[in-house]
Amino acid sequence: MEEKLNEIIISVTNRCNLRCIMCQIPLQANAEMSTEKLKEIIHDAASLNPNSIVFSGGEPLLRNDIFELISLVNRRKINTCLASNGTLIDNEVAKHLASSGIGVVNISIEGPEDIHDCLRGKGSFRKSIEALKHLSRNKIETTIASVVCRQNYNFLPFVIELAHQFGVTTVKFQPFSEIFLIKKDAKKEFFVSLDTLKEIKQSIEKVI
Repeated sequence: MEEKLNEIIISVTNRCNLRCIMCQIPLQANAEMSTEKLKEIIHDAASLNPNSIVFSGGEPLLRNDIFELISLVNRRKINTCLASNGTLIDNEVAKHLASSGIGVVNISIEGPEDIHDCLRGKGSFRKSIEALKHLSRNKIETTIASVVCRQNYNFLPFVIELAHQFGVTTVKFQPFSEIFLIKKDAKKEFFVSLDTLKEIKQSIEKVI
């Protein structure tokens, strides 16, 4: 390839321990690939010489082989990233991630506790915050990703403040997408309306 790829994203599972209301990936019945098949995919992906390979899902930490897969990419001298909801990351898991050579862990946080838990489930905010602490303690770089939707667009500056508090290096604001829904009619619950554009602009200006 003439231009080097920035990243290749590999979805390793549809399984998830949460039932976020804006994501129906766990309801999809796609068969999960074996460890050997994923190793083949990693080999092919690595041959393209990307800057990084991202493991996503579902929740990748539900796979027993995830540390093995991260180590495989790390041995190819390619940066690795794990996209996680953070609720399964205790200090022991963070240690395993560090020893596997993970480059960065991306934690999903949607805003203050009440907003986040409304979207992702009660108690998930505090577990995600604990994950940031465990990852920092084990010297693992972290990023935060937020799905911007009707429920949280006013709280984008809060996410930035959280990033400063925990030494997060990157914040990703991702517009809500119906691609993660099976029942497309549900999208109207999350898309922002045109009459809120002024408020959204003000929120973005605060973030900048």
